[in-house]
Amino acid sequence: MSIKLGFIGIGAMGRSHVDLFHKQSNGRGQAVAVCSRNADNIAKAKELVPGLQVFDSESDLIQSDLDGVVVSSPNHTHVRLAKEVIAAGKHVFLEKSCGITLAECDELVRIAESTNKVILIGHELRYSRFFQTIKELINAGEIGRPRMVWTKEFRGPFQPKSGNWIQNKTMSGGMMVDKNCHHFDLMNWWADSRPKHVAAFGGLAVNRVIEGPNQVNDHATVNCQYANGVLGTLQICMFARDFPHEDLEMGVVGEEGVLQTRISTIEILQWKRGQDKGEPIAHKIEAKAAVGWGGHLGFSEIHEAFLDAVIDGKPNLTSVAQCIDGTRLAIAAEQAIAERRIVEL
Repeated sequence: MSIKLGFIGIGAMGRSHVDLFHKQSNGRGQAVAVCSRNADNIAKAKELVPGLQVFDSESDLIQSDLDGVVVSSPNHTHVRLAKEVIAAGKHVFLEKSCGITLAECDELVRIAESTNKVILIGHELRYSRFFQTIKELINAGEIGRPRMVWTKEFRGPFQPKSGNWIQNKTMSGGMMVDKNCHHFDLMNWWADSRPKHVAAFGGLAVNRVIEGPNQVNDHATVNCQYANGVLGTLQICMFARDFPHEDLEMGVVGEEGVLQTRISTIEILQWKRGQDKGEPIAHKIEAKAAVGWGGHLGFSEIHEAFLDAVIDGKPNLTSVAQCIDGTRLAIAAEQAIAERRIVEL
């Protein structure tokens, strides 16, 4: 069986989705339509699929003869478009984030609860064997009861986007809503709980791209407490080391040990309490090479998961219910910075 797909947003991310669904899915996905007003992006998409039908109206594409829609447009459009796709009786692959306000997150939850159509959120990291193995080691009791989860990402600035929308917090939701909802999602998954209290500090030091008050921050530190008592922390800086030397480190501290990523070698390092003097256990993971925009692990697998869910009714790892708190935590962190207070979720 093959399903017909339309694509709203065909920038670099959207074109990667066209490529993965149409050319690398063993015929299970057909890219048949795109919505864009950017002639260059349309031409690049047609290099991948010459026969694409082009719409300049999102609604016209959604109402056309499709089985599903892939939404890769700016974050502030996600919930509105997901609502329209579901109302049209079609499945939706919805890029993160799950909205840019807590009210939008609540609305997306209601939309998902009202339909039997697939709404799969684009948190591809959950689909990589690398990050799944951390979850499996936690569940197997390898580090005892988890007590802390963390992310440290020191990297270069955002890649340019059409109209600089990613730099405008009224369109992106802020640096962490666009960028770190990925990491918050994994931290929530590993903590196996919902974030309840969020404190954060941040600001704009280097990367001013647009004028006015809506420029996103470029560095922040976040602390959160989960309902089960686990503590989480994130440090993000967007004016540190540039690709390919950027630094992303994630991990979990349990009562009996520590797990830490070494993404450069696709290894998970494990220390057991009381054995810290020796070398860590290094779990070498056989994970698929990163493909597509951003080179994220799991990007190939998430497309397979969406097709499995739509065609075969298989469960997936990134439903709205599973992923909504990654966005909520990021929104709360941005709110804590702006309002200088602890935010309760």
